[in-house]
Amino acid sequence: MTGETTRARTWVTMAEFALALLAGVVVLVLLLPIRGVDSDPPVCWSTLDYVVPCGNGLALAAGATTAGLVGWALWLRGRRRRNP
Repeated sequence: MTGETTRARTWVTMAEFALALLAGVVVLVLLLPIRGVDSDPPVCWSTLDYVVPCGNGLALAAGATTAGLVGWALWLRGRRRRNP
């Protein structure tokens, strides 16, 4: 590989990483409870005012899973493009 090809591939890899991270952050923001009422059972709402589970564990797990799946899909797409 030449230096130019390596630099171009590194740029694409960084862009794919940023895209996967952004997808994970979007899911995290959409599922993260920001306010709630301490009733029985407790009720919590997200950023866009819909009901979500009150624990933040589900939001963190869903965000990390989404980032991983998007990153994996982009990696597979890049492998297919390089290896016909």
